[in-house]
Amino acid sequence: MSKQVGMSRNISLGYLNKTIEFMENEDDFEKVRENLREYIGLYIDDNTNIRKTANILSNIWLEDDKENRKIKDYAREVAKSSNSNLRLVAHWCMILITYKVFEDIVSVIGKLEYMQIEITSKVIREKMADMWGERPTLIHAIPKNIRTMRDTNVLETVKQGVYKVKKHRIDDERAIILIVATLIHLKDKLYLSFDELIDDSLMFPFDYSIDVGVLEESNMFSFDRFGGELAISLKENFK
Repeated sequence: MSKQVGMSRNISLGYLNKTIEFMENEDDFEKVRENLREYIGLYIDDNTNIRKTANILSNIWLEDDKENRKIKDYAREVAKSSNSNLRLVAHWCMILITYKVFEDIVSVIGKLEYMQIEITSKVIREKMADMWGERPTLIHAIPKNIRTMRDTNVLETVKQGVYKVKKHRIDDERAIILIVATLIHLKDKLYLSFDELIDDSLMFPFDYSIDVGVLEESNMFSFDRFGGELAISLKENFK
């Protein structure tokens, strides 16, 4: 079965933060969805686009499954903070977990940035076509996902079709825990090494360091050593 693109609308930081605001004030997620549709309708006229945008936001923050429920519950608590960088990390991690197309585009950009190769729409499209195949839905979605990264202040336009990364320094312990949990969740591995958690392309917008003591105190992770290298995994009750 081919992968579903899903995220075909750009999502602004304002929309994401408003979703959190509605969640803080309303326990009924169906009411949150209704509030979202009404709010988005203030800025978008087309009913189809209103519905699609609201559905994407709902998928990111209101929906979960047994595979990601624990991480999303933790992220919902983290997102209640008034710290803008902490909220940005929470939004970023939840979009990564929810939409594979976003994850793959982020991975491409992160690798280009690491290799100091110019980040362009053309290269992103080529790399994504290699992974997903040539299809109209993907071609339509790529600029929407890039726009989302611009709107969330992690990419900056240098000139048309060319971008540079805007870094955010992250020091909050809750953000670090969420970053580590998200990376381990997304990778098809039993564990990740300490170095893999620091340099992964999926977290390209963030400068952060990891304190193992903080991870231990969170009670979310297990620790082992293989060949002298520290290996970190999610505990069974957080998978």
